[in-house]
Amino acid sequence: MGFFLRLRKYAWTPGHIRGLASMSAIVAGLGFTHDAYSEKGERAPGSQGNRPEPMVFDLVDPLGAPKGKLEVNTLLDYSPRSGQVEWSPEVEYSFAKGHAIEFELPLENTTRKEYKVSLQGTFGHLAKGRMLHGWQAIGRRKIEEKVYAAELLYLNDYRFSNRWSTMNMVGARHTALGKSGDIIGLMNNSLFYSYSEHFILGVELNTEIGKHDWRYRLTPQIQYVAGKGVSIQLGGGPSQLNETSKTEWLLTSRVIYDF
Repeated sequence: MGFFLRLRKYAWTPGHIRGLASMSAIVAGLGFTHDAYSEKGERAPGSQGNRPEPMVFDLVDPLGAPKGKLEVNTLLDYSPRSGQVEWSPEVEYSFAKGHAIEFELPLENTTRKEYKVSLQGTFGHLAKGRMLHGWQAIGRRKIEEKVYAAELLYLNDYRFSNRWSTMNMVGARHTALGKSGDIIGLMNNSLFYSYSEHFILGVELNTEIGKHDWRYRLTPQIQYVAGKGVSIQLGGGPSQLNETSKTEWLLTSRVIYDF
């Protein structure tokens, strides 16, 4: 509740409100125009029947993952303008059905930026199985600043049909626990089209709402299921989620292997 009270004090401009309304309208419109979703458990194309996941704002494991699922993956960001490379090797393990833990080591070139641990849980299904929702909690130890940061998000995965689906996250980040850190609102809105059993097209919008600014990262992407347990995600687009808040273009990939 405190987070939402603080958001009311932020500098909300007509542009901010129009942007949020546009995204809501897209999601709502698709909800009314989706293909007839099979309530008989029809398997969807892509990811061997699993729900597609965002590439940039990674889930710990798919919501509802079975106990014992183990995954390793690496996110890679490359800036053609600066030549800078940021990458994040990760290990994810589902220790109970629908509940998982992740260890991540973000790096900039060869320099460690922080240590990151995430926990994720699943609340269950809604809307006759079309919706799956849950939560994610993230803790960070920033090495250079020598501070701890934390994030808490609500996750909502909705399948409009056997091809169209969306993943939406909303929450907040505290940039420096126990110190004079800022509270930043977080949103991730992703829309996916499962073209076939092996190809998924998507677009992902990451938004950060600060006290005096509204920053974004937009990433059109393609996901390819190469074989059992192996997936490759490729994309790129403009981003303001950097220290200067200036727009730069990033090329992004993620390679995933499930055990």
